[in-house]
Amino acid sequence: MRYRITGLALAPHVVDDRRMLDAALAQILGVATTEIRNAVVIKHSLDARRRPARHVYSLEVDIPDEATPRPRAPRGANVRVVDEGTQPAALRASGVLADAPSIASLPEGFRPVVVGAGPAGLFAALALARLGAPPILLERGEAIEPRAEKVQKLWGEGELDPESNMLFGEGGAGAFSDGKIYTRTRNPQVSSVLKELVELGANPRILVDARPHIGADVLRRILSSFRGRLQGLGVELRYGAKVVGLLREGKAIVGVRLEGGEELRRAPVLMAPGHSARDTFAFLLEAGIPMEAWSTALGVRIEHPQQMIDRIQYKSSHPRRDGLPPADYHLAWHGRGGRGSYTFCNCPGGRIVSATNLPGHIVTNGLANSTRDGQYANSAVVVQVRPDDYLPYGSPEDPLIGFRFQDVWEEKAFALGGGGYRAPAQRVVDYLDARPSSSALETSYAPGTTPSNLRDCLPEPVADAIAQSLHSFGRRLRGFDGPMGVLVGVESRTSCPVRILRDDECRALDVEGFYPVGEGAGYAGGIVSAAVDGIRAAESMFKRAKARVAAV
Repeated sequence: MRYRITGLALAPHVVDDRRMLDAALAQILGVATTEIRNAVVIKHSLDARRRPARHVYSLEVDIPDEATPRPRAPRGANVRVVDEGTQPAALRASGVLADAPSIASLPEGFRPVVVGAGPAGLFAALALARLGAPPILLERGEAIEPRAEKVQKLWGEGELDPESNMLFGEGGAGAFSDGKIYTRTRNPQVSSVLKELVELGANPRILVDARPHIGADVLRRILSSFRGRLQGLGVELRYGAKVVGLLREGKAIVGVRLEGGEELRRAPVLMAPGHSARDTFAFLLEAGIPMEAWSTALGVRIEHPQQMIDRIQYKSSHPRRDGLPPADYHLAWHGRGGRGSYTFCNCPGGRIVSATNLPGHIVTNGLANSTRDGQYANSAVVVQVRPDDYLPYGSPEDPLIGFRFQDVWEEKAFALGGGGYRAPAQRVVDYLDARPSSSALETSYAPGTTPSNLRDCLPEPVADAIAQSLHSFGRRLRGFDGPMGVLVGVESRTSCPVRILRDDECRALDVEGFYPVGEGAGYAGGIVSAAVDGIRAAESMFKRAKARVAAV
Protein backbone atom coordinates (compact mmCIF):
# COMPACT_ATOMS: atom_id res chain seq x y z
CA MET A 1 0.00 0.00 0.00
CA ARG A 2 1.26 3.48 -0.87
CA TYR A 3 0.63 6.45 1.43
CA ARG A 4 0.96 10.16 0.81
CA ILE A 5 1.74 12.42 3.77
CA THR A 6 1.22 16.14 3.18
CA GLY A 7 1.83 19.25 5.27
CA LEU A 8 4.53 17.55 7.35
CA ALA A 9 6.97 19.86 9.16
CA LEU A 10 10.46 18.38 9.31
CA ALA A 11 13.98 19.73 9.66
CA PRO A 12 16.09 19.38 6.47
CA HIS A 13 18.67 17.21 8.24
CA VAL A 14 15.92 14.69 9.04
CA VAL A 15 14.87 14.47 5.38
CA ASP A 16 18.47 14.15 4.21
CA ASP A 17 19.20 11.28 6.63
CA ARG A 18 17.44 8.12 5.39
CA ARG A 19 17.36 6.42 8.79
CA MET A 20 15.95 9.48 10.55
CA LEU A 21 13.35 9.98 7.83
CA ASP A 22 12.23 6.35 7.93
CA ALA A 23 11.92 6.54 11.71
CA ALA A 24 9.82 9.72 11.52
CA LEU A 25 7.49 8.22 8.89
CA ALA A 26 7.17 4.97 10.83
CA GLN A 27 6.06 6.90 13.92
CA ILE A 28 3.46 8.86 11.90
CA LEU A 29 2.07 5.74 10.19
CA GLY A 30 2.18 3.58 13.32
CA VAL A 31 4.38 0.84 11.86
CA ALA A 32 7.87 -0.50 12.47
CA THR A 33 10.75 1.34 10.84
CA THR A 34 11.60 -1.85 8.94
CA GLU A 35 8.23 -1.64 7.15
CA ILE A 36 8.99 1.74 5.53
CA ARG A 37 9.75 1.34 1.82
CA ASN A 38 10.70 3.75 -0.97
CA ALA A 39 10.14 7.02 0.87
CA VAL A 40 10.36 9.91 -1.59
CA VAL A 41 9.89 13.67 -1.20
CA ILE A 42 7.41 14.99 -3.78
CA LYS A 43 7.19 18.62 -2.63
CA HIS A 44 9.08 20.95 -0.32
CA SER A 45 8.21 24.49 0.73
CA LEU A 46 9.18 26.95 3.43
CA ASP A 47 6.42 28.36 5.66
CA ALA A 48 7.71 31.69 6.99
CA ARG A 49 4.27 32.80 8.20
CA ARG A 50 4.87 31.01 11.48
CA ARG A 51 7.51 31.81 14.05
CA PRO A 52 9.88 30.14 13.85
CA ALA A 53 9.77 29.43 10.10
CA ARG A 54 9.51 25.76 9.21
CA HIS A 55 10.19 23.41 6.32
CA VAL A 56 7.05 21.66 5.08
CA TYR A 57 7.16 18.45 3.05
CA SER A 58 4.85 16.17 1.13
CA LEU A 59 6.13 12.60 0.86
CA GLU A 60 5.06 9.22 -0.44
CA VAL A 61 6.00 5.89 1.08
CA ASP A 62 5.21 2.20 0.51
CA ILE A 63 4.04 -0.08 3.33
CA PRO A 64 3.85 -3.90 2.91
CA ASP A 65 0.30 -5.14 2.39
CA GLU A 66 0.50 -7.35 5.48
CA ALA A 67 1.31 -4.37 7.72
CA THR A 68 -1.48 -2.70 9.74
CA PRO A 69 -0.73 1.03 9.82
CA ARG A 70 -2.38 3.21 12.47
CA PRO A 71 -1.70 6.73 11.15
CA ARG A 72 -1.20 9.45 13.75
CA ALA A 73 -0.48 12.54 11.67
CA PRO A 74 0.88 15.58 13.52
CA ARG A 75 -1.27 18.69 13.60
CA GLY A 76 -1.37 20.32 10.18
CA ALA A 77 -0.36 17.13 8.36
CA ASN A 78 -2.56 14.69 6.47
CA VAL A 79 -2.19 10.99 5.60
CA ARG A 80 -4.05 9.24 2.79
CA VAL A 81 -3.78 6.17 0.60
CA VAL A 82 -2.79 6.76 -3.03
CA ASP A 83 -3.25 4.54 -6.06
CA GLU A 84 -0.63 1.83 -6.22
CA GLY A 85 2.11 2.65 -8.70
CA THR A 86 1.18 6.33 -9.01
CA GLN A 87 4.21 8.52 -9.64
CA PRO A 88 4.22 12.17 -8.56
CA ALA A 89 3.89 14.58 -11.47
CA ALA A 90 7.06 16.42 -10.42
CA LEU A 91 9.07 13.22 -10.93
CA ARG A 92 7.37 12.07 -14.12
CA ALA A 93 8.70 13.07 -17.52
CA SER A 94 6.29 13.17 -20.44
CA GLY A 95 6.12 14.09 -24.08
CA VAL A 96 8.87 14.29 -26.63
CA LEU A 97 11.72 14.82 -24.14
CA ALA A 98 10.88 11.53 -22.47
CA ASP A 99 11.05 9.58 -25.73
CA ALA A 100 14.09 8.01 -27.34
CA PRO A 101 15.20 9.50 -30.65
CA SER A 102 13.05 8.15 -33.49
CA ILE A 103 14.09 8.90 -37.06
CA ALA A 104 10.96 9.74 -39.01
CA SER A 105 10.12 9.93 -42.68
CA LEU A 106 10.43 13.61 -43.59
CA PRO A 107 10.80 15.65 -46.77
CA GLU A 108 14.12 15.10 -48.50
CA GLY A 109 16.72 17.55 -47.22
CA PHE A 110 14.47 18.68 -44.35
CA ARG A 111 16.74 20.51 -41.89
CA PRO A 112 14.94 23.01 -39.65
CA VAL A 113 16.69 26.20 -38.58
CA VAL A 114 16.44 27.35 -34.97
CA VAL A 115 17.52 30.93 -34.31
CA GLY A 116 18.54 31.81 -30.75
CA ALA A 117 20.17 29.60 -28.10
CA GLY A 118 18.22 30.77 -25.07
CA PRO A 119 15.93 28.32 -23.21
CA ALA A 120 13.27 28.31 -25.95
CA GLY A 121 15.76 27.69 -28.74
CA LEU A 122 17.81 25.10 -26.87
CA PHE A 123 14.80 23.00 -25.88
CA ALA A 124 13.25 23.37 -29.33
CA ALA A 125 16.48 22.06 -30.86
CA LEU A 126 16.54 19.17 -28.38
CA ALA A 127 12.93 18.26 -29.14
CA LEU A 128 13.49 18.35 -32.90
CA ALA A 129 16.60 16.21 -32.59
CA ARG A 130 14.77 13.61 -30.54
CA LEU A 131 11.99 13.56 -33.09
CA GLY A 132 14.55 12.68 -35.74
CA ALA A 133 15.04 16.11 -37.31
CA PRO A 134 18.20 17.62 -35.77
CA PRO A 135 18.24 21.31 -36.70
CA ILE A 136 20.89 23.90 -37.39
CA LEU A 137 21.00 26.09 -34.27
CA LEU A 138 22.20 29.65 -34.92
CA GLU A 139 23.31 31.97 -32.11
CA ARG A 140 24.62 35.50 -32.68
CA GLY A 141 26.63 35.45 -29.44
CA GLU A 142 29.32 33.11 -28.17
CA ALA A 143 29.34 29.83 -26.28
CA ILE A 144 28.99 30.23 -22.53
CA GLU A 145 32.72 30.07 -21.69
CA PRO A 146 33.98 32.96 -23.87
CA ARG A 147 30.69 34.76 -23.28
CA ALA A 148 31.30 34.69 -19.51
CA GLU A 149 34.69 36.32 -20.06
CA LYS A 150 33.05 39.14 -22.04
CA VAL A 151 30.48 39.66 -19.28
CA GLN A 152 33.24 39.88 -16.66
CA LYS A 153 34.95 42.55 -18.77
CA LEU A 154 31.77 44.63 -18.73
CA TRP A 155 31.38 44.30 -14.97
CA GLY A 156 35.05 44.80 -14.17
CA GLU A 157 36.25 47.24 -16.82
CA GLY A 158 33.10 48.75 -18.33
CA GLU A 159 33.91 47.18 -21.71
CA LEU A 160 30.86 46.02 -23.71
CA ASP A 161 30.70 43.59 -26.63
CA PRO A 162 27.33 44.31 -28.33
CA GLU A 163 27.15 40.77 -29.77
CA SER A 164 28.21 38.68 -26.76
CA ASN A 165 27.05 39.95 -23.39
CA MET A 166 24.49 39.46 -20.61
CA LEU A 167 21.68 39.13 -23.15
CA PHE A 168 23.22 37.56 -26.26
CA GLY A 169 24.98 34.21 -26.31
CA GLU A 170 24.49 30.58 -25.34
CA GLY A 171 21.81 30.34 -22.65
CA GLY A 172 20.21 33.70 -23.39
CA ALA A 173 19.47 36.29 -20.72
CA GLY A 174 18.71 33.62 -18.12
CA ALA A 175 22.28 32.31 -18.12
CA PHE A 176 23.36 35.21 -15.89
CA SER A 177 20.55 35.35 -13.36
CA ASP A 178 19.37 33.71 -10.18
CA GLY A 179 18.20 30.83 -12.35
CA LYS A 180 14.64 30.74 -11.04
CA ILE A 181 12.71 27.89 -12.62
CA TYR A 182 9.32 27.98 -10.93
CA THR A 183 6.50 28.73 -13.28
CA ARG A 184 2.72 29.06 -13.28
CA THR A 185 2.62 27.21 -16.61
CA ARG A 186 0.32 24.17 -16.31
CA ASN A 187 1.86 22.06 -19.00
CA PRO A 188 2.92 18.41 -18.69
CA GLN A 189 6.22 19.29 -20.35
CA VAL A 190 7.29 21.27 -17.26
CA SER A 191 8.26 18.06 -15.46
CA SER A 192 10.21 16.94 -18.54
CA VAL A 193 12.18 20.18 -18.62
CA LEU A 194 13.05 19.94 -14.93
CA LYS A 195 14.10 16.31 -15.27
CA GLU A 196 16.30 17.22 -18.24
CA LEU A 197 17.97 19.97 -16.22
CA VAL A 198 18.69 17.52 -13.39
CA GLU A 199 20.27 15.06 -15.85
CA LEU A 200 22.44 17.92 -17.12
CA GLY A 201 23.68 18.82 -13.65
CA ALA A 202 21.01 20.71 -11.67
CA ASN A 203 20.34 19.78 -8.05
CA PRO A 204 17.57 17.12 -7.90
CA ARG A 205 15.79 19.29 -5.32
CA ILE A 206 14.39 21.39 -8.18
CA LEU A 207 11.99 18.49 -8.82
CA VAL A 208 10.28 19.00 -5.47
CA ASP A 209 11.01 22.53 -4.21
CA ALA A 210 8.03 24.87 -4.35
CA ARG A 211 10.21 27.78 -5.55
CA PRO A 212 13.25 26.14 -7.13
CA HIS A 213 16.27 27.94 -8.47
CA ILE A 214 19.54 26.77 -10.02
CA GLY A 215 21.99 29.66 -9.65
CA ALA A 216 24.20 31.35 -12.24
CA ASP A 217 27.25 29.23 -11.40
CA VAL A 218 25.44 25.93 -11.97
CA LEU A 219 23.63 27.22 -15.05
CA ARG A 220 26.94 27.70 -16.82
CA ARG A 221 27.91 24.07 -16.23
CA ILE A 222 24.47 22.91 -17.38
CA LEU A 223 24.80 24.87 -20.61
CA SER A 224 28.11 23.21 -21.40
CA SER A 225 26.52 19.78 -20.86
CA PHE A 226 23.47 20.81 -22.89
CA ARG A 227 25.74 21.67 -25.82
CA GLY A 228 27.30 18.23 -25.72
CA ARG A 229 23.89 16.55 -25.62
CA LEU A 230 22.68 18.47 -28.67
CA GLN A 231 25.83 17.73 -30.64
CA GLY A 232 25.51 14.05 -29.75
CA LEU A 233 22.03 14.06 -31.29
CA GLY A 234 23.25 15.60 -34.54
CA VAL A 235 22.40 19.27 -33.94
CA GLU A 236 24.74 21.66 -35.77
CA LEU A 237 25.53 24.56 -33.41
CA ARG A 238 26.91 27.74 -34.91
CA TYR A 239 28.01 30.63 -32.69
CA GLY A 240 28.70 34.13 -33.95
CA ALA A 241 26.03 33.36 -36.58
CA LYS A 242 23.94 36.53 -36.71
CA VAL A 243 20.74 36.27 -38.72
CA VAL A 244 20.00 39.54 -40.55
CA GLY A 245 17.03 38.60 -42.72
CA LEU A 246 14.37 36.08 -43.63
CA LEU A 247 13.99 34.47 -47.04
CA ARG A 248 10.40 34.61 -48.17
CA GLU A 249 8.54 33.11 -51.12
CA GLY A 250 4.93 34.24 -51.24
CA LYS A 251 3.36 33.53 -47.85
CA ALA A 252 6.13 31.15 -46.79
CA ILE A 253 9.42 31.69 -44.97
CA VAL A 254 11.91 29.36 -46.62
CA GLY A 255 15.15 30.20 -44.81
CA VAL A 256 17.39 32.87 -43.32
CA ARG A 257 20.20 35.18 -44.41
CA LEU A 258 23.28 35.49 -42.21
CA GLU A 259 25.53 38.47 -41.73
CA GLY A 260 28.15 38.12 -44.45
CA GLY A 261 25.63 36.98 -47.06
CA GLU A 262 25.31 33.22 -46.45
CA GLU A 263 21.79 31.88 -47.00
CA LEU A 264 20.24 28.75 -45.49
CA ARG A 265 17.33 27.78 -47.75
CA ARG A 266 14.54 25.24 -47.96
CA ALA A 267 13.96 25.02 -44.24
CA PRO A 268 11.25 26.12 -41.82
CA VAL A 269 12.46 28.61 -39.23
CA LEU A 270 11.83 28.52 -35.50
CA MET A 271 12.93 31.85 -34.02
CA ALA A 272 13.55 32.49 -30.32
CA PRO A 273 14.77 36.11 -30.41
CA GLY A 274 14.83 36.99 -26.70
CA HIS A 275 13.46 40.28 -25.38
CA SER A 276 16.31 42.56 -26.51
CA ALA A 277 17.18 41.68 -30.13
CA ARG A 278 15.89 44.97 -31.52
CA ASP A 279 17.61 44.63 -34.89
CA THR A 280 15.99 41.21 -35.26
CA PHE A 281 12.51 42.64 -34.76
CA ALA A 282 13.28 45.32 -37.34
CA PHE A 283 13.98 42.80 -40.12
CA LEU A 284 11.04 40.64 -39.04
CA LEU A 285 8.79 43.64 -39.49
CA GLU A 286 10.36 44.31 -42.88
CA ALA A 287 9.68 40.68 -43.88
CA GLY A 288 5.98 41.10 -43.09
CA ILE A 289 5.86 39.14 -39.84
CA PRO A 290 2.77 40.42 -37.96
CA MET A 291 3.43 41.96 -34.55
CA GLU A 292 2.05 44.54 -32.14
CA ALA A 293 3.27 46.75 -29.31
CA TRP A 294 2.94 44.98 -25.96
CA SER A 295 2.91 45.95 -22.30
CA THR A 296 6.09 45.62 -20.26
CA ALA A 297 7.42 47.14 -17.02
CA LEU A 298 9.93 49.79 -15.99
CA GLY A 299 11.54 50.61 -12.67
CA VAL A 300 14.66 50.19 -10.56
CA ARG A 301 16.55 47.62 -8.51
CA ILE A 302 16.34 47.84 -4.73
CA GLU A 303 19.03 46.40 -2.46
CA HIS A 304 19.22 45.74 1.29
CA PRO A 305 21.64 43.80 3.49
CA GLN A 306 20.54 40.16 3.41
CA GLN A 307 20.70 39.94 7.20
CA MET A 308 18.11 42.71 7.41
CA ILE A 309 15.69 40.79 5.16
CA ASP A 310 16.35 37.64 7.22
CA ARG A 311 15.50 39.44 10.45
CA ILE A 312 12.29 40.82 8.95
CA GLN A 313 11.11 37.55 7.44
CA TYR A 314 12.40 34.99 9.93
CA LYS A 315 13.00 37.04 13.07
CA SER A 316 16.49 35.56 12.74
CA SER A 317 19.78 36.98 11.51
CA HIS A 318 21.41 33.52 11.30
CA PRO A 319 19.28 31.52 8.83
CA ARG A 320 21.97 28.96 8.05
CA ARG A 321 22.44 28.18 11.74
CA ASP A 322 18.67 27.67 12.00
CA GLY A 323 18.56 25.53 8.85
CA LEU A 324 16.87 28.26 6.81
CA PRO A 325 17.86 29.62 3.39
CA PRO A 326 18.41 33.35 2.82
CA ALA A 327 14.94 34.93 2.96
CA ASP A 328 13.15 36.35 -0.05
CA TYR A 329 10.01 38.45 -0.49
CA HIS A 330 7.30 39.16 -3.04
CA LEU A 331 5.37 42.42 -2.75
CA ALA A 332 2.74 44.22 -4.76
CA TRP A 333 0.93 47.55 -4.48
CA HIS A 334 -2.21 48.37 -6.43
CA GLY A 335 -2.55 52.06 -7.17
CA ARG A 336 -5.45 54.04 -8.49
CA GLY A 337 -6.20 53.84 -12.18
CA GLY A 338 -4.71 50.38 -12.46
CA ARG A 339 -1.04 51.47 -12.35
CA GLY A 340 0.50 49.41 -9.60
CA SER A 341 4.01 48.41 -8.63
CA TYR A 342 5.49 45.07 -7.67
CA THR A 343 8.76 43.38 -6.83
CA PHE A 344 10.15 41.08 -9.50
CA CYS A 345 13.07 38.67 -9.80
CA ASN A 346 14.09 38.73 -6.14
CA CYS A 347 17.71 37.56 -5.64
CA PRO A 348 18.49 36.59 -2.03
CA GLY A 349 22.22 36.65 -1.37
CA GLY A 350 22.80 38.04 -4.84
CA ARG A 351 24.08 41.15 -6.54
CA ILE A 352 23.00 43.77 -9.06
CA VAL A 353 24.79 43.73 -12.40
CA SER A 354 24.93 45.60 -15.67
CA ALA A 355 22.81 43.76 -18.25
CA THR A 356 22.95 45.92 -21.35
CA ASN A 357 23.61 44.91 -24.93
CA LEU A 358 23.63 48.47 -26.33
CA PRO A 359 26.41 51.07 -26.08
CA GLY A 360 25.34 54.12 -24.09
CA HIS A 361 22.48 52.31 -22.31
CA ILE A 362 22.17 51.31 -18.65
CA VAL A 363 20.15 48.16 -17.96
CA THR A 364 20.22 46.48 -14.55
CA ASN A 365 19.42 42.94 -13.50
CA GLY A 366 19.86 40.67 -10.49
CA LEU A 367 22.08 37.60 -10.23
CA ALA A 368 22.80 34.98 -7.56
CA ASN A 369 24.81 31.79 -7.34
CA SER A 370 23.35 28.48 -6.20
CA THR A 371 24.37 29.04 -2.57
CA ARG A 372 22.88 32.56 -2.45
CA ASP A 373 25.59 33.46 0.02
CA GLY A 374 26.16 37.10 -0.96
CA GLN A 375 25.94 40.04 1.44
CA TYR A 376 22.90 41.67 -0.17
CA ALA A 377 19.35 40.91 -1.24
CA ASN A 378 18.04 42.67 -4.31
CA SER A 379 14.86 42.82 -6.33
CA ALA A 380 13.35 44.82 -9.14
CA VAL A 381 10.64 47.29 -8.16
CA VAL A 382 8.78 47.91 -11.39
CA VAL A 383 5.61 49.51 -12.70
CA GLN A 384 3.60 48.24 -15.64
CA VAL A 385 3.77 50.40 -18.74
CA ARG A 386 1.30 50.00 -21.59
CA PRO A 387 1.45 50.81 -25.30
CA ASP A 388 -0.36 54.09 -24.56
CA ASP A 389 2.68 55.14 -22.54
CA TYR A 390 4.86 54.74 -25.63
CA LEU A 391 2.94 57.24 -27.77
CA PRO A 392 5.14 60.30 -27.08
CA TYR A 393 8.14 58.37 -28.44
CA GLY A 394 7.02 57.40 -31.93
CA SER A 395 4.18 56.57 -34.26
CA PRO A 396 1.22 54.63 -32.81
CA GLU A 397 1.31 52.48 -35.95
CA ASP A 398 4.87 51.35 -35.21
CA PRO A 399 4.81 48.03 -33.30
CA LEU A 400 8.44 48.65 -32.27
CA ILE A 401 7.59 51.91 -30.47
CA GLY A 402 8.17 50.25 -27.07
CA PHE A 403 11.86 49.92 -27.90
CA ARG A 404 12.03 53.70 -28.46
CA PHE A 405 10.45 54.17 -25.03
CA GLN A 406 13.08 51.93 -23.41
CA ASP A 407 15.86 53.75 -25.28
CA VAL A 408 14.96 57.11 -23.76
CA TRP A 409 15.18 55.98 -20.13
CA GLU A 410 18.18 53.69 -20.56
CA GLU A 411 20.13 56.52 -22.22
CA LYS A 412 19.12 58.96 -19.48
CA ALA A 413 20.36 56.46 -16.89
CA PHE A 414 23.67 56.14 -18.73
CA ALA A 415 24.09 59.93 -18.73
CA LEU A 416 23.30 60.12 -15.00
CA GLY A 417 25.82 57.37 -14.29
CA GLY A 418 28.56 59.40 -15.96
CA GLY A 419 29.81 56.77 -18.43
CA GLY A 420 31.73 53.52 -18.13
CA TYR A 421 28.42 51.73 -17.51
CA ARG A 422 28.29 53.09 -13.99
CA ALA A 423 24.65 53.19 -12.90
CA PRO A 424 22.80 56.02 -11.15
CA ALA A 425 21.93 55.12 -7.55
CA GLN A 426 20.01 56.72 -4.70
CA ARG A 427 19.18 55.97 -1.09
CA VAL A 428 15.55 54.99 -0.66
CA VAL A 429 15.02 57.75 1.91
CA ASP A 430 16.42 60.34 -0.52
CA TYR A 431 14.19 59.07 -3.30
CA LEU A 432 11.13 59.35 -1.08
CA ASP A 433 12.12 62.89 -0.10
CA ALA A 434 12.71 63.77 -3.80
CA ARG A 435 16.32 64.81 -3.23
CA PRO A 436 19.41 63.43 -4.97
CA SER A 437 21.87 61.34 -2.99
CA SER A 438 25.16 63.19 -2.71
CA SER A 439 27.61 60.79 -1.08
CA ALA A 440 29.05 57.44 -2.15
CA LEU A 441 26.70 54.47 -1.80
CA GLU A 442 27.55 50.91 -0.86
CA THR A 443 25.99 48.53 -3.38
CA SER A 444 26.88 45.28 -5.07
CA TYR A 445 26.41 46.73 -8.56
CA ALA A 446 29.24 46.18 -11.01
CA PRO A 447 30.90 48.21 -12.51
CA GLY A 448 29.97 50.88 -9.93
CA THR A 449 27.39 53.58 -9.16
CA THR A 450 27.07 57.37 -9.18
CA PRO A 451 24.91 59.13 -6.52
CA SER A 452 21.97 60.64 -8.42
CA ASN A 453 18.28 61.44 -8.49
CA LEU A 454 16.64 58.43 -10.14
CA ARG A 455 13.50 60.43 -10.89
CA ASP A 456 15.55 61.99 -13.69
CA CYS A 457 15.62 58.68 -15.58
CA LEU A 458 12.05 57.54 -14.99
CA PRO A 459 8.72 58.79 -16.43
CA GLU A 460 6.86 60.80 -13.79
CA PRO A 461 3.94 58.32 -13.42
CA VAL A 462 6.40 55.45 -12.93
CA ALA A 463 8.54 57.43 -10.46
CA ASP A 464 5.47 58.39 -8.42
CA ALA A 465 4.09 54.84 -8.39
CA ILE A 466 7.44 53.50 -7.13
CA ALA A 467 7.46 56.07 -4.30
CA GLN A 468 3.95 55.18 -3.20
CA SER A 469 4.65 51.47 -3.37
CA LEU A 470 7.82 51.81 -1.28
CA HIS A 471 5.77 53.38 1.52
CA SER A 472 3.33 50.47 1.27
CA PHE A 473 6.10 47.86 1.23
CA GLY A 474 7.68 49.54 4.26
CA ARG A 475 4.49 49.00 6.24
CA ARG A 476 4.55 45.30 5.39
CA LEU A 477 8.31 44.74 5.81
CA ARG A 478 9.43 47.19 8.47
CA GLY A 479 12.55 49.02 7.35
CA PHE A 480 12.13 48.24 3.65
CA ASP A 481 11.71 51.96 2.92
CA GLY A 482 14.32 53.00 5.48
CA PRO A 483 17.95 54.16 5.38
CA MET A 484 19.40 50.69 4.67
CA GLY A 485 17.79 50.53 1.23
CA VAL A 486 19.51 51.65 -1.98
CA LEU A 487 17.96 52.00 -5.44
CA VAL A 488 19.90 51.41 -8.68
CA GLY A 489 18.46 52.24 -12.10
CA VAL A 490 17.07 51.39 -14.47
CA GLU A 491 15.32 48.01 -14.69
CA SER A 492 13.82 48.08 -18.16
CA ARG A 493 14.05 44.59 -19.68
CA THR A 494 11.56 42.61 -17.63
CA SER A 495 9.88 41.47 -20.86
CA CYS A 496 9.63 42.37 -24.52
CA PRO A 497 7.54 45.42 -25.50
CA VAL A 498 6.55 43.64 -28.75
CA ARG A 499 4.46 40.55 -29.39
CA ILE A 500 4.64 38.51 -32.59
CA LEU A 501 1.17 37.32 -33.55
CA ARG A 502 0.81 33.58 -34.05
CA ASP A 503 -1.87 30.88 -34.27
CA ASP A 504 -2.63 27.90 -32.03
CA GLU A 505 0.06 25.87 -33.78
CA CYS A 506 2.74 28.47 -32.91
CA ARG A 507 3.01 29.68 -36.54
CA ALA A 508 3.10 33.40 -37.28
CA LEU A 509 -0.32 34.52 -38.49
CA ASP A 510 -0.80 34.14 -42.25
CA VAL A 511 2.84 33.08 -42.65
CA GLU A 512 3.88 29.53 -43.45
CA GLY A 513 7.12 28.04 -42.14
CA PHE A 514 7.86 30.57 -39.37
CA TYR A 515 7.49 29.76 -35.66
CA PRO A 516 8.16 32.63 -33.19
CA VAL A 517 8.70 31.37 -29.63
CA GLY A 518 9.76 32.29 -26.14
CA GLU A 519 9.94 35.47 -24.14
CA GLY A 520 10.94 37.71 -27.03
CA ALA A 521 8.00 36.56 -29.11
CA GLY A 522 5.67 37.36 -26.20
CA TYR A 523 4.74 33.83 -25.10
CA ALA A 524 6.85 33.11 -22.03
CA GLY A 525 8.08 34.75 -18.86
CA GLY A 526 11.02 32.75 -17.58
CA ILE A 527 13.40 29.86 -18.21
CA VAL A 528 10.92 26.99 -17.91
CA SER A 529 7.95 28.62 -19.65
CA ALA A 530 10.26 29.58 -22.54
CA ALA A 531 11.60 26.02 -22.74
CA VAL A 532 8.06 24.61 -22.80
CA ASP A 533 7.07 27.06 -25.53
CA GLY A 534 10.05 26.01 -27.63
CA ILE A 535 9.14 22.33 -27.27
CA ARG A 536 5.54 23.01 -28.23
CA ALA A 537 6.54 24.90 -31.38
CA ALA A 538 9.08 22.21 -32.34
CA GLU A 539 6.43 19.51 -32.10
CA SER A 540 4.06 21.62 -34.19
CA MET A 541 6.71 22.19 -36.86
CA PHE A 542 7.56 18.49 -36.99
CA LYS A 543 3.94 17.34 -37.21
CA ARG A 544 3.25 19.76 -40.03
CA ALA A 545 6.26 18.48 -41.98
CA LYS A 546 5.11 14.87 -41.51
CA ALA A 547 1.60 15.80 -42.62
CA ARG A 548 2.99 17.24 -45.86
CA VAL A 549 4.83 13.96 -46.52
CA ALA A 550 1.69 11.93 -45.84
CA ALA A 551 -0.32 14.13 -48.21
CA VAL A 552 2.04 13.52 -51.14
